[in-house]
Amino acid sequence: ITAYIIELVKDETYAGYAVVSAKKTNYPILEFSKGKSPLMRAKELGIKAEKIYRIGGLKYFIGSDGKYYDSNKREINFEKFRENLKKAAENVKVKERITKRSVEAEKQWKYYLSGVTGTTLSTSSWYGQHVYDVPAFLWDDGCSPTAAAMVLEYWGEHGYSSLDYPDWWYNEPTDVDDDVYFDDPPDEHTDLTEKLHRAMETSNDGTTYPWNIDDGINEVLRNHGYSNWASNDYYVSWNEVTDEIDNSRPFVLNMWHGGTGSSHSTPYGDHSVAVVGYAVDINTNEKFLLLHDTWDYSAHYLVFGDWWGAMATWIRPN
Repeated sequence: ITAYIIELVKDETYAGYAVVSAKKTNYPILEFSKGKSPLMRAKELGIKAEKIYRIGGLKYFIGSDGKYYDSNKREINFEKFRENLKKAAENVKVKERITKRSVEAEKQWKYYLSGVTGTTLSTSSWYGQHVYDVPAFLWDDGCSPTAAAMVLEYWGEHGYSSLDYPDWWYNEPTDVDDDVYFDDPPDEHTDLTEKLHRAMETSNDGTTYPWNIDDGINEVLRNHGYSNWASNDYYVSWNEVTDEIDNSRPFVLNMWHGGTGSSHSTPYGDHSVAVVGYAVDINTNEKFLLLHDTWDYSAHYLVFGDWWGAMATWIRPN
């Protein structure tokens, strides 16, 4: 057991969830949201979850009847994932990341186990920033194109009108591959997310290689009459995160969770989201990212650093 999913109920109504680490080598509070829990997501996909495997950073696998699925109901070769996980764990930078996380987590656990009361952990101990008007889109042709579309649409509504698609474009997700997930409405091939899908060379199952994210965004920007705004940063830091959000610049975050191996041949562990804010607890120094994931319209708080590696794609109009 690596974590506990706690679903919250208020007045007999679902109110959200929190994920708490079961091990002191990881951060105490891993994520929380008023949105759908991983258990609810499994039910929504029609999968009877016998086990939920937390890969990290809003990424989960679902075990059912001897098979394994990701959050898009894509079947996973779990043994291959485990094999790649072991190989990735030998990487020097991964070992450094895990060690650093353990040290930070130990300090936070000491605070929680020191006898503090619930009244001490009040909202007054938090500070942060939130870029409020970033739209939230559901998964459409891949998490990276969807996350990038959220950010570009935000800029479309803030002075770059060529990127501003009317709301009705997003009433029904388009699907470039015409598979079982969504039906194609008549306006396919004009949707911003689909343009990003093609420009990023996203595969039929929604996989995007990280190094294609900024190139794809820039291609779409050029086609809309703008210059290259996007750039990948393979070593994202907390100071960079706060600087972007403080300047009202949401961005795309691609998280690597260890199961891909050095070749990224089986990218089951990768996931992209739109970062729209951050929050810090001054008592514990816990740092959270405020994210728009691609599975529901609610914002999710994810502890910063809950990954083996992360790449930010900064999107800065010029």
